[in-house]
Amino acid sequence: MPIEMLTKPGQRVSLPVVVPIEDDGLRALMQRQVKRVRRLKIGVAAWGLGTILLTTVWIVHEWQANGAFERFAHEGNTGDWNPTLWTLAVLISGLVVGSMALRVYFERPAIAAEVDREVERLQPDARAENVMADAGLRRLARARLERLGRLRFHVAAWLLGMIMLTPVNLLIEWQDNGTFERFSRNSRPGSWDPWILFVGGIWALVIAVAFALPMYLDRRRT
Repeated sequence: MPIEMLTKPGQRVSLPVVVPIEDDGLRALMQRQVKRVRRLKIGVAAWGLGTILLTTVWIVHEWQANGAFERFAHEGNTGDWNPTLWTLAVLISGLVVGSMALRVYFERPAIAAEVDREVERLQPDARAENVMADAGLRRLARARLERLGRLRFHVAAWLLGMIMLTPVNLLIEWQDNGTFERFSRNSRPGSWDPWILFVGGIWALVIAVAFALPMYLDRRRT
């Protein structure tokens, strides 16, 4: 609401009053984000230290079992070093830490400027009329931004997961069935089962139904 100020006799000037809007959930969001950042730092440090220790143990084991390194293989002959278990451990733990980093980035609390833009989108005449949106509208805008950030996180996590799990699929099939000859699920030598496609397809379907579709329907209703 504007306030009328008396500047000269008979002259009144209306100025907008900027009243800060208290968002009850913002403090909780900030505290949650701080905890996420702390867990991410611990996760990165643990992943780095674990990778160093695991690499050392793997090198010592392969050296003692198969002698000096000559090639990556899984037959167990002299000079054959099998990278499957080491790679699986590093990739899967890296996927966990990477997902934590994506959550910190995409699900961070929206800043005031982002909330203002969302408020303008929901109520385009708010700025034109020089009135400040009420607390309910700003909470709605912040909630929509949180849902959008959550959707973006799941999409980014899906992409990261496909990038990290595809080598896992290849290594497991190489370990079990040898050199690639054909895509098949008969478990014969040379037959590789592309289970990563089923995992990725089901994962993408869950994201679409659980996050993308409700976001789209809510946008249309709004």
